Amino acid sequence: MPRQQTQKVKRAFSAGGVVYRMAPTGPEVLLLRHENGRWMLPKGTTEAGETDEQVALREVMEETGLRNLKRVADLGEERYRFYWRPDRTFYDKTVHYYLLEWQGGEEPSPQREEGFVGAEWVPLEEALRRVRYKETREILRRAQQALASLTASGG
Repeated sequence: MPRQQTQKVKRAFSAGGVVYRMAPTGPEVLLLRHENGRWMLPKGTTEAGETDEQVALREVMEETGLRNLKRVADLGEERYRFYWRPDRTFYDKTVHYYLLEWQGGEEPSPQREEGFVGAEWVPLEEALRRVRYKETREILRRAQQALASLTASGG
């Protein structure tokens, strides 16, 4: 009889941000390009005692270099599973996202220690095309809806 192997599954919690700025043609969001070629949103792991919002702001600041940010809306969570080969572990991960408005100032400076090799402001439609993961595209759609509501209400 074959030996049944049980796989480790760890829960992981993170938070991040959809950072936007208003351009003459409409809102643009900041995407980070990883050394693996994928475009992604800034996010990171929750540390003891931090709220999701604190994590999101800290991680966005660390990964993008942007400091002058204003929380605009709660975009909710994405949840996904993945296998991390170095640990031989399956992860069940939840990431809480916030819509953050860049208030101007410094230019983005991607965090190279985390493997980010570029940052680019792009229109939301372009961001939806570049981002590979469906869960992250859903977060971008929520950001798009929130921005449409803000624009309609004059915010």
